[in-house]
Amino acid sequence: MPTKDVDLNFVAENVGHSSRASCGSCHFNGGGGDAIKHADMSRQLLEPSRSCDVHMGGYDFSCTQCHKTRNHKIAGRSSSVPVAEGKVSCEQCHSGSPHYSGGLLDHHLNNHSKTLDCNVCHSPVFAKCKPTKTWWDWSKAGDKKRKPQKDKYGKPDYNWKKGEFKWEESAVPDYAWDSGYMNRVLMGDKVDINADVINLTEPVGSINDPNSKITPFKIMKGIQPVDADHDHIIIPHLFPRNKDDTTAYWKNLDWEKSFQDGMNAVGLEYSGSYKWKETWMYWRLEHEVMPANMALSCVQCHESLKGEQTCNRCHQDNRKVDFKQIAHKGTDFSYMKSKGRDVGHLIEKTDYIDFKALGYKGDPIIYGGRFKKLPMGYKQHK
Repeated sequence: MPTKDVDLNFVAENVGHSSRASCGSCHFNGGGGDAIKHADMSRQLLEPSRSCDVHMGGYDFSCTQCHKTRNHKIAGRSSSVPVAEGKVSCEQCHSGSPHYSGGLLDHHLNNHSKTLDCNVCHSPVFAKCKPTKTWWDWSKAGDKKRKPQKDKYGKPDYNWKKGEFKWEESAVPDYAWDSGYMNRVLMGDKVDINADVINLTEPVGSINDPNSKITPFKIMKGIQPVDADHDHIIIPHLFPRNKDDTTAYWKNLDWEKSFQDGMNAVGLEYSGSYKWKETWMYWRLEHEVMPANMALSCVQCHESLKGEQTCNRCHQDNRKVDFKQIAHKGTDFSYMKSKGRDVGHLIEKTDYIDFKALGYKGDPIIYGGRFKKLPMGYKQHK
């Protein structure tokens, strides 16, 4: 709530149009700070370069040009909450067949759009404008004597209030099949306490589902407390209510009291026994879209196109077309490295997507796609 001296009548009479700054004042700070949880949103989007985000940096988009608002309902959502006010997708502006340059690749790229989310190619790395937190271990909190160390990005690895951290910059996404639906663990839901990892959110999808697409995610990984008897995620009491508060963790450093108070506040029973468990949250990558000429190339995902023989496995060579140039033209990680991005390990990478992890036998060019096969390479790959 605002402080008592804020004139709310004055505020209400002076509401203006939204801007990246007004939206970002909250949304850039998900998780308690700039670029903490959202891999593709930070204060860098206030005045981004074109290569950081082509919509906001190249065309000066405001948030509401995509997140249309009617009757105070703002279209859009994060992966962690259900759709309540409308969905936003690339296809709403760009259609399901967005490639129309007149080049030989248009047909193939539009076919890709049926299987790949746009940002697989157009956002090949996340947090390229500013590092984001990818690991958050609450179990290590409470050590006021531990001195935080800075990582190679200048980010701290520890905070006595919140625990131990890891950060990444210009990181390769995790890819998963996504049908547009998410499994979510809500407050009070039972979880599998014996699992190695508890997925708090995860996409619903399958290689066999024609409505599912390969989609890029940042996985927010961490260690959180779970009630050992009731099998639900524990909500701790962190912030002191006042100077006499005896249960807030950030004042008393007592997890037991913090858990008891926090669970009581949300109306859930705490058994008095807990375990620290690894949790994952899948966060879709929606922003930091790169210009078309910086999208992934064919060969960066399909190692089968790395050699001399590329598109001419199917297409005749008499068109005076440099097929190799077409297949290799894409994201220039050498250029990104020269600009300070942490992408040296991605230069000349030709297996950008782990096809086997997604259910394919291997490179779809050789082994076939999920619903049809190409006449390429089968003799040497029986």
